Amino acid sequence: MIFNIVKFLLIVYFRLFFKMRITGSENIPKEGKAVLVSNHISNYDPLAVGVFMHRAPHFMAKKELFEIFGLKHFFRALKAFPVNRGKADIAAYKEANNILKSGEILGIFAQGTRVSPEDEVAAKSGAALFAVKNNAPVIPVAVSGTYKFFSDVYINYGKPVSMEEYQGVRLNTSLLNEITDRIMNEIEKLKVEVK
Repeated sequence: MIFNIVKFLLIVYFRLFFKMRITGSENIPKEGKAVLVSNHISNYDPLAVGVFMHRAPHFMAKKELFEIFGLKHFFRALKAFPVNRGKADIAAYKEANNILKSGEILGIFAQGTRVSPEDEVAAKSGAALFAVKNNAPVIPVAVSGTYKFFSDVYINYGKPVSMEEYQGVRLNTSLLNEITDRIMNEIEKLKVEVK
């Protein structure tokens, strides 16, 4: 109930203050597990990417957000969960796996932090690891724009990328990096050049 109210209010906000261009939402599976992997250009991204889907993703979010007064319950209402980015966070790792095992959508920002479009920051291999370990398809998502009021913001959801071919294969750093590069290439194809 709370989620639906918050989602409605956020959609109204985004539609009022930005020209939202949403494509590919039909690529989100109607049911079953998946790992949603997106680029990250703004603090608005998890909200915008999540509320325009017909299924709610469970986004990993930096634990500092949950320490701000009043925001912990807000993010939990939106199905986000905290991760400590400074170390191996076993609790977050378990929660992410449990989300996938329960047939839900796990949301991850590939580079682990906000990255300006003109900057290049290597993506982390966490999304690839969760996807392969759980044999969950990856849904690439590209966010393009600046979130300046009344500007165009593009959110493009790509076709799911199967992880079936990696099942039974011994995972190592090299293979995870290869899968991560493949995911990032799919995200790049979905980006829109915004003038």
